[in-house]
Amino acid sequence: MPPEDRFWSKVNKTGDCWLWTASKDWHGYGSFAIDRTMCRAHRVAYIWANGPIPDGLTLDHMCGNRACVNPDHLRAITNTQNHQNRQGADIDNASGVRGVSWSVASKKWQAKAELNGKQHFLGLFTEIAAAEAVVSEWRRINMPYSLMDQRPAGRE
Repeated sequence: MPPEDRFWSKVNKTGDCWLWTASKDWHGYGSFAIDRTMCRAHRVAYIWANGPIPDGLTLDHMCGNRACVNPDHLRAITNTQNHQNRQGADIDNASGVRGVSWSVASKKWQAKAELNGKQHFLGLFTEIAAAEAVVSEWRRINMPYSLMDQRPAGRE
């Protein structure tokens, strides 16, 4: 079976995201072998649709779904830009909101953002929604590759 046929037989195209249904690595990226070499499935789909990934760039899942291999959901950008488009809170963040954590000392929600390795303290808030709104607005202005923050409020 040609590699393209074998590849696409492992993809569920029923939704907007085209989901890889075969093996995935521990990060959730699809794995696909070409000529006995393991490749990340989304990279294969991008290259077949767009040509080589330019030197110094990486692929960003604009949809935030690592199992997605829809070439329309992938863009070649720098690692710094890719970092801006992270989805959701860090794994160790108990608030569940990216950039918002509980300050035990002040007994308030604190909003922080990181850009290019620098932390930006954005304030303390009694309501988590207020902290989330402030950090989201900061990222909307300062992190143009953060697609989740570029959407109008209330629209997913």
